[in-house]
Amino acid sequence: MNSTGNNGQELILKNCLVWILVVVLSCFGHYAMSEVTSSVIVVCPKAWGDSLDEWVNYRSQDYQIIQVEPVTSPLNLRRIILKAAGQAKFPVAAVLLCGDVGAVENLSSEKAKFTTIIPTFEIETKVKLGTFTTPTLATDLYYGDLDNDECPELAVGRLPAKNADDLSRMLRRSIDYEQSQSFGPWRDRIHATAGVGGFGVLADTAIESVARRLLSEGIPDRFQLNMTYASLTSPYCPDPFSLTRSFIGKINEGGLFWVYIGHGGVDRLDDFIVGRESIPICLTEHVSQFDIQDGPPIAVMLACFTGAFDARVDCFAEALLAIKGGPIAVIAGSRVTMPYGLSQLSTEMMDGCFRDQIPTLGGIMLNAKRNIWKRSESVDSNQPQASVGGGLRARQQSMIEQMAAALSPEGHDLTEERREHVRLMNLLGDPLLRIKHPVSMPIQCEVEPQAGKPLRVTGSSLRPGKLKIELTLSRDRLPDGIRSVNDFQGTEDQRKSMQDNHSRASDLVLSKFEQEIAPGEFTVELQVPSDCRGRCVVRAFVYSNNHWASGSQRVNVHRTK
Repeated sequence: MNSTGNNGQELILKNCLVWILVVVLSCFGHYAMSEVTSSVIVVCPKAWGDSLDEWVNYRSQDYQIIQVEPVTSPLNLRRIILKAAGQAKFPVAAVLLCGDVGAVENLSSEKAKFTTIIPTFEIETKVKLGTFTTPTLATDLYYGDLDNDECPELAVGRLPAKNADDLSRMLRRSIDYEQSQSFGPWRDRIHATAGVGGFGVLADTAIESVARRLLSEGIPDRFQLNMTYASLTSPYCPDPFSLTRSFIGKINEGGLFWVYIGHGGVDRLDDFIVGRESIPICLTEHVSQFDIQDGPPIAVMLACFTGAFDARVDCFAEALLAIKGGPIAVIAGSRVTMPYGLSQLSTEMMDGCFRDQIPTLGGIMLNAKRNIWKRSESVDSNQPQASVGGGLRARQQSMIEQMAAALSPEGHDLTEERREHVRLMNLLGDPLLRIKHPVSMPIQCEVEPQAGKPLRVTGSSLRPGKLKIELTLSRDRLPDGIRSVNDFQGTEDQRKSMQDNHSRASDLVLSKFEQEIAPGEFTVELQVPSDCRGRCVVRAFVYSNNHWASGSQRVNVHRTK
């Protein structure tokens, strides 16, 4: 993902942080406003104006829409945006850029021309980490910076449309996403894909264990996590020659988001080295396999270059947005990303989503950027910083700071690394996208149930619907029957075993109950398996039209006395 310059050992240690430090993002929320109290500035070519009409009518219920035309200079466009913000009737919440940085005209001609639609800023890269560091990076940050301090005040999102039809389709998808009346299990599903570790069996196993624990602690218990890990010894690794098809097939079931953690390139995710073969995890030519009919996820690419939207070819993030059945939005880096900076931004975004329930995608990203920028002010960047806030961040921050300081090359500035990610991580999507929360539905049950005995679960539902209650393993555990693969030989039996492992490793349900219920109190008995032991979770859901509620309770199952 990046180089520390002088020797390979520093590179390995730095890259190990990807797996240990980066935490998963997810965003949920329901946001409704009874009157207009905010403005949004929309930058769109005049000739594309008709493509905005439906979205403008929809958003005008909550926002004053201020439309401006793009110019070719990013500095001049920023001046136009700042002027519009100063004249707005209501405080400006976001800037939406409706257009790609550029489009190639007459591609088949020797006189092919790259035409600017809406420019971005190309600025000097502040963090220098070896030969892989690029001299510049692309950022839309400054369109949201009102006071010239590089800490944004406005959320900024870009829809990388190349023409009016592209724009109309992307805006229509945002509306469809928010208006979806599908309140099924996809809203409680998360997809994670991890790229190649390659640090050795012991290191990869330890990294995977820590990553599972972070996922278990950082994501609310109600979620099912579908995990795919491109490591031959991992139970989350499918048949290597079916890797792309396997993880895309899971994502096509729908989910709130998909997170990729690992190496990346402008038009690809990393390669998976199997013996003498190099298998691409996913290329832009593979994205046509995405066909998400219900619940397109927000994609978070914690990898280098996958969000290089200023490149002369479509980057991986743009390719995801260009297809009808792809993700609804993508957050990605335009150049070389770094593990520690990604971990800090990701943790802040996760706290904003789960703990603070910030209602819009752009708001979640803006809050995260402001927090890691301002946390750095008036602090010695070479010293570990004290933990701030609550949740996962409060529990893990001190350890992360100390590890990052210890593993970084001499003279490396952690504050500048954090701030570099404020610049290079961009949102490709509608910054006003609203993400729904479930209604809270507390449940009660015995917290230390006995194996082999029934477990009584009680709760109350506000509405009629389908009640689903499950007893599951905690997410840092694996189900029984996983057959480890210690020495990959590529036999048909071994590949089948790996595919079975991948299918079973994320299925943590031990016992479940489903039934249509009326509003009011309910009592259900779940049978605890006789061979069950240790940390588990009871999850409860009620799904109905235009409504979904959830609750959970952690339990610790004991052997029958």
